[in-house]
Amino acid sequence: MQWPGPPIPEPNHFDFLGTILILFYLYWLYETIVSLRGFFAPAPLPRATTFHRFGILIPAHNEEKVIGSLLESLKEQNYPDSYFDIYVACDSCTDATPQIARTYGASVITRHDPQNPGKTKNIKFALSRIPLQEYDAIAIFDADNLAHPDFLARMNDYLAAHPEAEAIQGYLDTKNSHDSWLTRAYTLAYWYTNRFWQLARANWGLSATLGGTGLLIRTSCIRRLGWNLQSLTEDLEFSTKLVLEGGKVHWNEWAITYDEKPLFYRYSHRQRMRWMQGHYFVAWQYGPKLLYKFFVTLKIQYLDYFLYLFNPLLIALSSTLLFAQLGRLALGTAPRQPLFWLSWLFLVL
Repeated sequence: MQWPGPPIPEPNHFDFLGTILILFYLYWLYETIVSLRGFFAPAPLPRATTFHRFGILIPAHNEEKVIGSLLESLKEQNYPDSYFDIYVACDSCTDATPQIARTYGASVITRHDPQNPGKTKNIKFALSRIPLQEYDAIAIFDADNLAHPDFLARMNDYLAAHPEAEAIQGYLDTKNSHDSWLTRAYTLAYWYTNRFWQLARANWGLSATLGGTGLLIRTSCIRRLGWNLQSLTEDLEFSTKLVLEGGKVHWNEWAITYDEKPLFYRYSHRQRMRWMQGHYFVAWQYGPKLLYKFFVTLKIQYLDYFLYLFNPLLIALSSTLLFAQLGRLALGTAPRQPLFWLSWLFLVL
């Protein structure tokens, strides 16, 4: 029997799924606001009148096919030869990498430990052999890179203009952007990251992130923090330790490095899996400490870096929740609550 009069309204149940989805969209709103500062060009970098001494470290494992080009680009730097030295850290190399390095005047540091390979361990070993006290900073490059002729000069300019800077990430571009669809995708990703992540955060006064290559770290910072890193992503772990100490990674738009990227998906996938393993290790190891620092100090840089560490997980969870909401909508089980439709509005926007 139909009861006369207006329909009885549905109970106003709390929509847990919609609430969680709104929180995720608030996170993406935050990221959008931060990225907008990427539209602002970096401040001009004045030329320095003094020279810093640099040690250049190249971790290598059987890199005879590519390391010559990098060494050539370093020998052609627009920077006085007497103010920088090149070290090639050969990790269990069985090819001609050491001989090629010596041909270009580089000092070769030999490590032979096939049971414990890896870039992190190789760098730690090399830093223990380099006389850090003789240098103001150490630059690190991957063996398949090319350094812009002004890389060292522009890093020198940045150190002179920002004496407080302890770790600096330079602009990363791709060396082989036209080789395949995958390298083109990497190029677009680099361009986006450089402007709307690294530069944007630099403009806000937040910490950038070390990218594993094309970077510079003061030797005083290396001696203080050490290189006792445990993850597969030594750059991310070192950046996080610096942020936890109250410091930050600076961004130098003018110091450019060209990085070679995989041509085929299977190699890229293997590389990405290794990076994600290291990323999650750092997130779970240091994330709670960053969150604690934020609640104690209320300084946004700790929260920002915490969110960065958990960014891959947040992407996966927010995508899962979004599809769950869409499924509820398709099945007709989505609640008739403003909260659900607000989450849908965020999606449309």
